[in-house]
Amino acid sequence: MKKFLFIYNASPAEGADSMDDWMKWFQSIGEHLVDVGNPIQGGTLVKGNNVSELSSFDDLVGGYSLINAKDIEEAAGLAKSCPNAAGIRIFETLPM
Repeated sequence: MKKFLFIYNASPAEGADSMDDWMKWFQSIGEHLVDVGNPIQGGTLVKGNNVSELSSFDDLVGGYSLINAKDIEEAAGLAKSCPNAAGIRIFETLPM
């Protein structure tokens, strides 16, 4: 199995996805779920000596999860039933 990072796009419409819908989805992919992750908000961008604040919507990042799947196709298949209408970006993580 490979690991994939699901990055959930943030939705500017607050409350668009119910927590109940998310919990049902997490349960439905349970055997693939490595780390449910957390929602995120705001942040800080550091580039050398330059530090600036970010909002969740600067890069549309609303949260993340770590998923086990055999390949990107299986990971994408799991993402299709996610209640996040704003979309999911999927990245394969590389072993270190």
